[in-house]
Order: sequence, then structure tokens, then C-alpha cells
Amino acid sequence: MPKTKWKDVCIKVKAYSGYKAEERPLAFTLRDKEYKIEEILETYAEEREGRRLTSFRVRTHEGVFKIYYCGEEGRWYWER
Repeated sequence: MPKTKWKDVCIKVKAYSGYKAEERPLAFTLRDKEYKIEEILETYAEEREGRRLTSFRVRTHEGVFKIYYCGEEGRWYWER
């Protein structure tokens, strides 16, 4: 899996796209396992090393995860 400079892992995400692309995640695949998102606990924008990110803290049946979307790269990441 490709990794960013921050050592976060690139993941596959099924996302809802409404008025904007990749508006909110519905499920993600991490290490060949799919996690269905039951609830989005928090959504916020942040910037790292000049890149604008949309971050989500999400709850799945397995626990709470932080994932984010980098629009400039068109990729989703799981934050370790």
C-alpha cells in the first residue's frame, strides 16, 4: 500500500458523493478487511505540509478510527 510522508496507510473507501466528491465515507478497507462505518463522530478540515485534508473520526463495529481524504492526491488514508 502506498504511504504518505506521515507514515499513514492508503486505504480504499466507499464514499457518498453529494454536492461535492468524496463528501463522507460509508465504509473502508484496511488490510483486506472491510469496515462499515456506523457513525461519523467528527469531521474537520486540517492542513499538513501544505496539503488540505478532510478528516473523519468514525465508529465501526470494531472500534473508532481516524481516516482522512487528501483532495489534491485523490486518496484516502488511515491515520496510525
